[in-house]
Amino acid sequence: MSDRYRETPSPDALNDAIRTLWARAGEERRSLTADEQRIYRVLLAAWAEANGVEQELAA
Repeated sequence: MSDRYRETPSPDALNDAIRTLWARAGEERRSLTADEQRIYRVLLAAWAEANGVEQELAA
């Protein structure tokens, strides 16, 4: 399936995904893994774009 047919997640859904990453790491008392950090950056960029704010301000 092509990416152009995918629905863009809502800012709330993106925020929930970001919080889930941090919650999992927190439960395990660890920092985000390298893969989780990459996912976090992508989610944060998408959230910032969806909310019309600069990514640096969102972080």
